[in-house]
Formats: sequence, C-alpha cells, structure tokens
Amino acid sequence: MLNNSLRVLAWETTRACTLACPHCRASAVTERNDEELSVNEAFLMLESAAKIGPAIIILSGGEPLLRDDLELIAKRAIELGHRPVVSCNDGSLLTNERLSSLKESGITHFSFSMHSENEVAHDEFVRVKGAYKNALMAFNRIKNHGMSFQINTTILPTNHNRIEEFKDWVVSLNASAWHLFFIVPMGRAAETGSEILISPDQTEAVLKYVAQNSDNWPIPVKITCAPQYSRIRAELAAANKITPKRSHHGHQSTRSCMAGNGFVFISYKGEVKPCGYFDLILGNIRETPLDEIYTENEILRNMRSPEKLEGICKDCNYNKICGGCRARAYAVTGNYMSGDTTCQKS
Repeated sequence: MLNNSLRVLAWETTRACTLACPHCRASAVTERNDEELSVNEAFLMLESAAKIGPAIIILSGGEPLLRDDLELIAKRAIELGHRPVVSCNDGSLLTNERLSSLKESGITHFSFSMHSENEVAHDEFVRVKGAYKNALMAFNRIKNHGMSFQINTTILPTNHNRIEEFKDWVVSLNASAWHLFFIVPMGRAAETGSEILISPDQTEAVLKYVAQNSDNWPIPVKITCAPQYSRIRAELAAANKITPKRSHHGHQSTRSCMAGNGFVFISYKGEVKPCGYFDLILGNIRETPLDEIYTENEILRNMRSPEKLEGICKDCNYNKICGGCRARAYAVTGNYMSGDTTCQKS
C-alpha cells in the first residue's frame, strides 16, 4: 500500500455555475442549493482533513466565486496548515474588490478552465458569450494583485491536434502552469456523448506528444485523468527518447492517479468520493468524519492495492506507477477495479 496521507482535497463548494459546459462533471445548475455545506461544516471538514494532511484545499464548484464566505473558509484552512486555492471559471466575478478580499484571506493562486485559445470556440463551448474576454481581463487583474493562476484545459476533438499552439497561448498569458484533463464520461459528459470524446488512439498521441516535448517547455504541465502518461514517459525514458529535466506528476516515485491515495473529493452536500469523476459515494462528512472515511473505507483500500487490479491493468508492468483511471473504469464498465478503457498499452 502506498503512503496515503492526504495531500489534496477538492471541495465542490457549490453546484451552481454561471457557465454551461457540455462536459461538466457536476452537471452544474444555475441556482445555489440549501443543501450546501455551511461555513461551520466546512470548518469541521478542514479540521478532520488536518488529521490526515495538511493538504492543498481546492475550492471548486460549480463556480466557487458564487459563495461569499470563501474568505472565512480560506482563513480557517490556513490556520490549520492547509493551502487553499480557488478553481473558478467566470472571470467577471473576479473583480478587483473580490481579489483584494481573497488575497487578504490568504488566497494566492487560482485555476481557470479554458478549452480553446480561440475566443469564439471557447465561448461556444461554455455557452456564455464574453466568457473568453472576461477570463483574460481576470488574468490581468490577478497579476496586478501579485497573485498567480494556472490554465486547466479539457482535451477535446476540437483542440487535441493543436497542443503546440495552445501551449504557446498559455505561455503568452504568463500562467504559472498548464493542466490537461481527459474526459471521464460521467455527469453531463455522459449525456453529451461522443461529440466531446477523443479516441484512445488520439489520447495516446496527445500523451506521447506532451511526454516527448514538455520537458523543454517554459511552463510545467500536469496530466489529469490519463494516468497512463506515467507508462508512456517510462517507456520513452527506457528507449532513451526523453531525458526528464523536470519532476512530473506521475513520475516513478508516486502513483500517477492520486484518487483515494493522497487525493479526495467532497461534494457540495458532504459526499466523499475518491475524485470528482468517480461516481461512487464512500460516505458523508455530515455523518462520519472525513479522516475516518479516508483511512478506513474498503473501496479506497482496494484502490490503493495494485495487486487487486483487473483487466488490462492487472498484469501491466506499470500498474504501481499508473494503476489506470479507476473513475473511468467504473463509468464505462461498472467495475472500479477493471482496466482503463483508454489505455493503448503495447
């Protein structure tokens, strides 16, 4: 079993959002829900997390900026030794006033979801006209406040063959990092269907391109929901096709996917899941402390045990550093320990 102390906690602060992306994990809605965790419940969650952490606390959504109590939560997180960050989407909500308030509370970093470097394409995808311009203006305000931001990009049929151009655009924004996400067919993505999914061959091609080139890029890149990236990098390194210069997520020392093994997700109403794309509820922090669920849950224990993997992942030489995407295995097959359907292992 790997070292399973908590390193990252993603909390869906609200399911409400001002955008309407077709791949939305949360199947976000327009209005906030009275089932959302209160400030005091959030404090208890953070205190419980500190017993197995401390961790990076991702204040996510929906659109977390719709909550006016993020500052109180961030302050408490910092008091407990955590590092809170905000994962948002709507730049129009990140006004100078809100940035000042968030900065005063201890927030220093944001992530923004941008799915095209083209204004029209991005706005059409998120279904809100002006979203692209609002984001770019927010990036400038963030920099003016001495804070940092990263770009999160979902790999789609419309952008998977433009990785180099997209990277250049992200670099031009002075973003601190670029995170690439590969869709797990759940939430709204399960309803949207194949129009937003790329093929396993295309996934492999993107991952190989990033693995072969990203060590020379001026910005760190992280792969999410494609843990076979660690297998691809290991294969390229063994063939002397790459000489890693930068520590990569998914390098030999850690499991590529941290779901349930360093990472945990909590929904807006307190449901605990291995990650936000994993549609199995492990418990609820309103009933059981987070540290107890995280430490003792049988599903998490299984996910931390590579020897229990099934399908293509069972006998793979890389299952200790990759392990496949358990969320995708569950979404596609109904068995969270089965093989990852996107992997093209040779």
